[in-house]
Amino acid sequence: MRAGESLPARSVQVTLADVVRWSGAIDDYTPIHFDAAAANARGMPGPLVNGTWKAAVLARLLSDWAGESATLTRLSCRYRHPDLVGAQLTCGGTVTAVTPTGGVDEVECELWVADAGGKRTVTGTATLRVRRREATDPGPVTLATEELKAALKVGSEAGRFTYPITLADLDRYREAVGDPALGHEYAPPAYFGVLDPVERRELQLDPTLDLVPYARTGGGNAFNEVEYERPLRAGDVITVATSYTDVYERDGRAGRLLFRVRTNHLYDQQGALVARTRMGHVLAFDLGRRIA
Repeated sequence: MRAGESLPARSVQVTLADVVRWSGAIDDYTPIHFDAAAANARGMPGPLVNGTWKAAVLARLLSDWAGESATLTRLSCRYRHPDLVGAQLTCGGTVTAVTPTGGVDEVECELWVADAGGKRTVTGTATLRVRRREATDPGPVTLATEELKAALKVGSEAGRFTYPITLADLDRYREAVGDPALGHEYAPPAYFGVLDPVERRELQLDPTLDLVPYARTGGGNAFNEVEYERPLRAGDVITVATSYTDVYERDGRAGRLLFRVRTNHLYDQQGALVARTRMGHVLAFDLGRRIA
């Protein structure tokens, strides 16, 4: 990457269905984004595209361009003009600076969204942390290193997180999964998965993956297990103590597979154990593509 390089422009056209799904995803039901009458009452000719939807498209543009060796560390957007739902928009950007730091480049970018007439309706800036790649013979490789295990605090508690459960929380979950039992105070068994600090992005793991110097080719959940003493219910205040219990690897069709196994202990407001959950996450790496 070099200063002055242009990001490949992307043309997008947001539909009313996109806006409705986005509103549900971020829990923002401001009617001017999907209700024509509400938008007209505010002097607009039709529903308006959410500003955060446009920011998310810019973030996706960056990640697709930079690839798996990059981490987006900062994104700032300024919404200069509204865009109508159904309008054709173009997203793009330019690299403004590249600062090498060891095996990592700090890449600064300017970003924009333009309407069909070329007027920039969103401008922004972003910072990427990009690991430089090296061509090398990996030789014998161990991904589950002692350094990685130490970073994950394997065998020790990685943190505690507290989550109150309300009836509104349970109803939103039931609506999302199509469970008709709205208003029921007891949570469905699968709701235990909601009280996971990694899924909630409160326990961040990506920085530890900088310790794996190979290109990532895929990944996902390997397994989820729940053993509970009693059901969760509205009014509970649950504290989750999470810890990594194992890190191991094996060869697979997608490359070298790295497994991380984590256990959560869930306690209620009286300190009584409610449940134990155990989950495994797997990542695949291409050992032929080393990243500095």
